Amino acid sequence: MHHVDGAVARPKRWPWQRDTLAFGWLDREHAFRQGACPPQVVAHLEQAARNPVDRTRGYHACLFCPPREVPADQPWAMMGPTPYETGTGDVLQLGSASIEVEAGGQRWVAPNLVLHYITEHDYLPPDEVVHALT
Repeated sequence: MHHVDGAVARPKRWPWQRDTLAFGWLDREHAFRQGACPPQVVAHLEQAARNPVDRTRGYHACLFCPPREVPADQPWAMMGPTPYETGTGDVLQLGSASIEVEAGGQRWVAPNLVLHYITEHDYLPPDEVVHALT
């Protein structure tokens, strides 16, 4: 599900979240900001991903990576988690939750896949998030 960086997240679904801004909700049809993300930002997002919010019952796969190779008799395996190795060496399973961070006096929410998007596809979060987390 695509949201423009800085847009109000899900205003019709959860009206009480009017103060929550979106970042990192990417898809192939929309260009996204790219660049080097400071390691402090990545470390902060990794910490947030250890305590996710809005968990789902399934997984969302990265739309920029080629489809996973799976056995023909297990097509559901394509929708498994995206493993992500943190800077401390532990592995997080991404694709089934959101993360929240405070930046510039605002609450920002992103899919936990944002870590994958940053490290594998050079996504650069909005300046407000980057400056607040460095």
